[in-house]
Amino acid sequence: MHIDPELINEIQQKNDILDVVSQYVKLEKRGRNYIGLCPFHDEKTPSFSVSVEKQICHCFGCKKGGNVFQFLEQIESISFVEAVKILGERAGIEVQTHDDTPRADNTQSKMIEMHEAMAGYYHYVLKAIEQAEPALKYLHSRGFTDEQIAKEQIGYSPNVSTFTRDYLKNKGYDEALAYDAGLLSRNEETFSYFDRFRNRIMFPIKDFRGKVIGFSARSIDGSEPKYLNSPETLIFQKRNVLYHIDVARKPIRNQDEVILLEGFMDVLKLNEIGIQNAIATMGTALSREHVLQLKKLASNITLMYDGDRAGIDATLKIGKQLNQEGMNVFVVPMKQGYDPDEMITELGEDKFLTYLNHNKLNYVSFYMRHFIDEIKNNDLMYEKHLNNVIQDAKLMNSEHLQKKVLHEVTELFNVDFDSLKFKVQKAPKAKHHFVTYEQEKLSRQLMAERTVLKYFMNDYMLFDQFSRHIDTSQFTSSAHQMIYDALKGYYMNEKDFSISAFLSHVPHDCHEICLKLDDMVVNDEPSVEEVNDYIYAFKDEPQQLEQLQNLKAQLSDAVRAQNHEKRARIMREIINLQRQKKQ
Repeated sequence: MHIDPELINEIQQKNDILDVVSQYVKLEKRGRNYIGLCPFHDEKTPSFSVSVEKQICHCFGCKKGGNVFQFLEQIESISFVEAVKILGERAGIEVQTHDDTPRADNTQSKMIEMHEAMAGYYHYVLKAIEQAEPALKYLHSRGFTDEQIAKEQIGYSPNVSTFTRDYLKNKGYDEALAYDAGLLSRNEETFSYFDRFRNRIMFPIKDFRGKVIGFSARSIDGSEPKYLNSPETLIFQKRNVLYHIDVARKPIRNQDEVILLEGFMDVLKLNEIGIQNAIATMGTALSREHVLQLKKLASNITLMYDGDRAGIDATLKIGKQLNQEGMNVFVVPMKQGYDPDEMITELGEDKFLTYLNHNKLNYVSFYMRHFIDEIKNNDLMYEKHLNNVIQDAKLMNSEHLQKKVLHEVTELFNVDFDSLKFKVQKAPKAKHHFVTYEQEKLSRQLMAERTVLKYFMNDYMLFDQFSRHIDTSQFTSSAHQMIYDALKGYYMNEKDFSISAFLSHVPHDCHEICLKLDDMVVNDEPSVEEVNDYIYAFKDEPQQLEQLQNLKAQLSDAVRAQNHEKRARIMREIINLQRQKKQ
């Protein structure tokens, strides 16, 4: 599949890598670059760096990164062509591709296509058929406006067992694949397919890119379950899904805060009153994958779970989990027995927003206040909760909030503030330093190879002048050989070197060395003699040194054998070789 290189360059220029990476990673300015937790592996010390100047990113831990296309390929597990299309769409550029060879259809892409098609059709049906009127009336009764229904692409699946199946078949999709995608069910005796969702309001669930990957379907006739979610599939895995992340990602980044809710209806209700940084898990516990995503999105997380026993237990468990991960955790407690949607309905928009702004407690404070009766009336629980509070307070990032919490502990537990402070602070927090390249000990020969490659990266004219005298095989490192070959290909079309563009020409395994070369400091205007010296160091010197060692061994044999004629001849060869080396 071929895409015009000029179009690729235009798309790359219109997609700033900082803006793209920031959609997935919370970044902080550090000198000339931006740093954050790597999105590709679990870590506590930031090792992921983004250079706006060079338009590249790189993880010093797992080594992943590259230019904006390569980052998107890796983070979304997609092909280069798909990355170009996505970034082209983002920049308002249509990407036309030409098939050079036939290729197999991508299963995940087909599944997403089917979900996108059904989301559009379900939404159309909600507004178009008489059978959908009860569903539309229900949505209006819950406060959904027509504008919000359209924005969220909420739809309706008719009470027909083959409605979805027939529509997908007419569109040319395979029934078995629709079953694997979670849109159809199957009779295991007759092996016939029928619709999974019938007579339900359809709420699309989207991934980071805003692509539909599943549905949550609400019953409107009282049938159970009340909410039926898509099953686990290749594209829909609850442990990875955060509802509304495609909408909330930018507000989260701007506010450096995630509001985490139990249900997607609560998210939509908060959106309606102007709170855009809210997301929810899809009816599952907070997974390790969720935690890693949250850590990379923001430093602060606010839990707003239901006010029933299950919601409070979840708040205590998840709050502790996130606190241990180094996040700043806050809790907005709901009125007993209420969820956020119900509280908004009861209080009204203005009063709820006021409540939200005046009832955001640090997790440790929420914990203490929840167990206040046990603390006062049960000595066994008093000691247990005091120890828990001390351990939780140790993990708090904000010294100011930590001090506030300790004063509250002093009052509730009737303990001395100074001794409490000593217990909390006696284990000093480890200072996190940004991980950088490990110092390498390179041989003279390898160092010479890198210096020459750096000269060639800096100056096309030097490359043009000297490259015709160097064969790829004369580089001893296979990575250096690949970089040198890539330079030859790159300079066939370009005369100005860009590390961001060049990374597309080399295998991923060579990226780290390329980035090290880019950071390498050498003479900006080397003389011809200087360049020749480095080329000699890896091209000719190793062979001459080997030849010299052989001559010296022969000389020793001639001395032992008292062969004066042979000794004199070898001495002349050694002198000539050393003169040649100096030249």
